[in-house]
Amino acid sequence: MKFALIIWISFAVLLGFSSCEKVIDVDLNDTEQKVVIEGFILRGDTVQRVRVTRTQNFDESTAPPTVDNASITVIDNYGNAGTFTAVGNGWYELTNYPGIEGRTYTLTTVVDGTSYTGSSTMPSYQPFQGLYSVFYPFGADTLRSVVPAHYDEQGVANYYQFHVYINGKKNNNIFIQDDQFTDGNLVVQPLFIQELEVGDTVRVDMFGIDKPVHTYFNQLGVNSSSSATPANPISNLSGGCMGYFSARTFDTRTIVVN
Repeated sequence: MKFALIIWISFAVLLGFSSCEKVIDVDLNDTEQKVVIEGFILRGDTVQRVRVTRTQNFDESTAPPTVDNASITVIDNYGNAGTFTAVGNGWYELTNYPGIEGRTYTLTTVVDGTSYTGSSTMPSYQPFQGLYSVFYPFGADTLRSVVPAHYDEQGVANYYQFHVYINGKKNNNIFIQDDQFTDGNLVVQPLFIQELEVGDTVRVDMFGIDKPVHTYFNQLGVNSSSSATPANPISNLSGGCMGYFSARTFDTRTIVVN
């Protein structure tokens, strides 16, 4: 395992870490206020959640305005439907609706008479095999990373997203991966986190996502790193809103950095 980790880290150094992490940075300097939808159907959870807000200019420091009067429904490709209930602060919940691998879910959100619709297919569940911390000397600097280990399903294009929490605080970066070079193998690709320190408690949530959601976050990363004015990524929701809808699998691990 240690040998494999070093190989992956060396490979990432050569690539400039371009495939390891993406930072969200959306251009919100728009005089026209838009609806923002973030919807999830999660495997292993019987309570599903959607949040609806509106955009605001980038220089506004207040929380985005919430939408609490939306009508939200979901249906899968077997005809199982449900209606979300508003629970406050822009959040909506649907209870007793388990997410199931391989099913395609279609979310419909109606705000002020305008309908926004999107579909997402839940991939196969791939569990954690381990979580490790690695500090790697690189010239005068030290590259700091956590390494989620998991097997990849062979012969299927797989996409992953990771949320990282350090001492209970969510890291600002969004980390995504695909299996272009790891199909069917044990994946030990590091997530680089410069502020990581020995003794930190780190929790990593791993999500299996479908290609449109991976593309959405990849575009966020490309746009935020461009010297030009960043553009909003292509949503998998129709109707002119921002945001995305994701049917996803989930696993989590926690370690103390040593």
